[in-house]
Amino acid sequence: MAKDITLNEYKKAYRQIIAEEERRGFFIHLIVYIIVNTMLITINVLYSPGEIWFFFPLLGWGIGLASHYVASIAWINKTLKKKEAEAEYRVRETKKK
Repeated sequence: MAKDITLNEYKKAYRQIIAEEERRGFFIHLIVYIIVNTMLITINVLYSPGEIWFFFPLLGWGIGLASHYVASIAWINKTLKKKEAEAEYRVRETKKK
C-alpha cells in the first residue's frame, strides 16, 4: 500500500517541478539568444563591417535575458514560498467563515 505524503513533501516536490520548468525555459531562451546573436554578428561582419550594429540587439536582449535569469532561477524559491504562504492564508480565512 502506498504511503501517504505529507504536505511538506508535496510542497517540496511542487517547488522542484516549478524550478525545473523555469530553468528549462531560461535555457531555451539562452540558446535562442546565442543562435540569433551569432547570426546577427555574422551578418554584420559580412555585409556591413564598417558599421558595428550587432552590439545593440546583443545588449538589449542581454538585459532581458538577465532579468529572465533573476526572475526564474535566482528568485524562484522565494516567489514560490510567498505564493504558498498566500494560499495557506486563504485556506485559513475560508475555514474561519
